[in-house]
Amino acid sequence: MNYRSKRGLSLSLAGLVVAGLAAALGLAAARAGYRAGTARSGGALALALDDRRGHLAVIAQADFAVTRAFSDLVAAQAMKSYALERGGILLRGAAGAHAGTPDDRQDLMDAMAAALGRMEPARILFDGSAVAVTSSEGRCLATLSAARLAFEGCGAGEAVRGPIRTAFQMVEPAHGLEQRAAPAGDLYPVDAIALGDRVRILALGGPAPPGIGGPGIVVLPFSNDNAAPPDDSQMRAAIRAVLARVGRR
Repeated sequence: MNYRSKRGLSLSLAGLVVAGLAAALGLAAARAGYRAGTARSGGALALALDDRRGHLAVIAQADFAVTRAFSDLVAAQAMKSYALERGGILLRGAAGAHAGTPDDRQDLMDAMAAALGRMEPARILFDGSAVAVTSSEGRCLATLSAARLAFEGCGAGEAVRGPIRTAFQMVEPAHGLEQRAAPAGDLYPVDAIALGDRVRILALGGPAPPGIGGPGIVVLPFSNDNAAPPDDSQMRAAIRAVLARVGRR
């Protein structure tokens, strides 16, 4: 699949490299079932993943705070530039850091573009708490845990197989009767990315509420928003519903 940027970010050479690699390692790609690419630009890291069905997800991590307005703008640009759905764009910020600037936004876009231009056959492993992504030859490409995205530290785990599925919802929390006349706008993003039938990545703004998660669920706080969602029954029900949308099928 061609993920060429409509904004003119130059991926032509990278695309030729990827095409040549795919031709040389076609059998390896079929066995692995996934492709992955990683890149860094300034204070942003990006991991791109797709499966043999062409489903795509990009997980980016920044060393600055990602507000909802910031993530909405970056996601809109990425959806316009690449074959991405909103649920497949996960933007993780840093707690207590400075808010993202236009230069920071460009770093995120550049990191995602470069990661999409470096796709190669890959394997995904899961040890119950962290995801490891390796090349088909076993070279460590990335690790993803509740703590961070890193381009090192791959450990052992069970192989993940199956399609990538994504879901995204903006959730309005419950309001008391005295708040019904308050202006709208307090919406909170809930993003879920499933890797096969073994791993579900749950992205929430701010620190994660206690007790969120469970077996096979990797919770990524401060994602797509730096404001914490309210810990109420309506929010928890919405989280369960989004997770169910990417559950086993």
